[in-house]
Amino acid sequence: MQIHFFPGWPLRYAHVVVPGLQSEHDAQGTICLWAEDDPAQIAGRHLQGLFDRLDQWAAAAQQGFHAEDQALDAHRLYQEQSNYRAELPLQDLIDRGTNGYTADVFGFIQGNALLIEYGNAPDRRTSGKPILSGAFYLRRHLAVPPANLDEVRDALTRRQRNKLTRGLANRSPMAFPEPSGGHDFIVLAWPRHGDDYDAVALSISGDGDTLCTEALAATSSDAHALRRRAGPDADRLSTKTVLIAGAGSVGGHVAAAVACSGVGTIRLHDSDFLTSTNLVRHVGPRQYVGYRKTEAVAVAVEQHAPWTDLTHHPDLPYDPVGLIEAIDGVDLVIDCTGVLPMTAALAETCRRRGVALVAGALFHHGALARVQRQAVGDTPIAARSTDTRYHSLPPDDQAIGSAGFLELGCTAPVNNAPPLAVLTTAADIAFAAVDLLTERRERPDERITVLRTMDPPFHRTGAMDPRHTASAELP
Repeated sequence: MQIHFFPGWPLRYAHVVVPGLQSEHDAQGTICLWAEDDPAQIAGRHLQGLFDRLDQWAAAAQQGFHAEDQALDAHRLYQEQSNYRAELPLQDLIDRGTNGYTADVFGFIQGNALLIEYGNAPDRRTSGKPILSGAFYLRRHLAVPPANLDEVRDALTRRQRNKLTRGLANRSPMAFPEPSGGHDFIVLAWPRHGDDYDAVALSISGDGDTLCTEALAATSSDAHALRRRAGPDADRLSTKTVLIAGAGSVGGHVAAAVACSGVGTIRLHDSDFLTSTNLVRHVGPRQYVGYRKTEAVAVAVEQHAPWTDLTHHPDLPYDPVGLIEAIDGVDLVIDCTGVLPMTAALAETCRRRGVALVAGALFHHGALARVQRQAVGDTPIAARSTDTRYHSLPPDDQAIGSAGFLELGCTAPVNNAPPLAVLTTAADIAFAAVDLLTERRERPDERITVLRTMDPPFHRTGAMDPRHTASAELP
């Protein structure tokens, strides 16, 4: 047994290495005592604390580790490790078959990742990058994760072994990740803990007697895996329809945030086009400069939250009839236009139709952010200017040169709110939307966040809401 001290010790615990050890919950002989983000590892700064944890590990190894202790990292038990990673639509492939299922898959290298897909492979002549061929094998149960190719072969059904043999026989002596004409990689998957599956992805190099395999750390790339990271509200939000007015810097990030949280349907309204200067604060990618901002946001949402159906529309109309028609059938309207007349028109129309509204905007070039909610039981937005529980925003009488600027193609000073103010405001709007859609209602119906100090009562950074009167000190 060896004890290795790494840079960062003693704040980073020493690692215990047993050369040649092959066991679950270790990595090539390095015993996994704590996760890197586990605060309990502070005990490992002292030798006795390290040995106590090692005794716990040994006792657990004798009894058998729980799956949550091991994680689903079967690749760590494989004899040879690769520096590449594999990403594959694991749940999609599992759903396509049962025990003994085999599928032809293909992949290509992007950075240090092997991106694996199924279906019809692109034409090698026009793809612009080498296309690798492989196979996916599904089994019902494995007692122990395989440590080498022979153990992988032993875990397969007869039909799967025959396919593997043919795929290996067709190889030329190419080193991964060059295409070989046969199997360039394979994936073996099996259930390991409840409904969770483990997988071993192997890269293949050489042929015949020179054949060698290495295990790649595997990551799921399907919508199921993405959705598991959407948070505990995802299922509840999946049936909700949200209308978002404004697809600018704030509205774009709000759309992405509520989509990633699990919202099933978004109607996005904006007629403006994405410009290069928008990219500093906007969620849209550069390749969508020249397209409508709604289209750029739709691409970002599709990439991050494929479960969300986002449709893009032109600006909302101001007339009541048009607004009523636009908001029909939605669970929530989110106003990110930052245009006072539109906010007022939406507030009145939503009040009359009984549709919930969240409105958010930045003021004074990013010094203040205000998020208002108008739902059942809330004070109507139109009535808040005369209600002493609500803070009135100071007039925007600053000189143009002090915080904003004029620019070619603009008809008004550019709102120079910094990106951090945009992201803070968008996050607060999204939080307010999810708080309302889940019916928790834990937030006040209005919150002003002071991001940069101004004259009293906005002279201290932090959040203000109707629980603090206009003359009260900020907490």
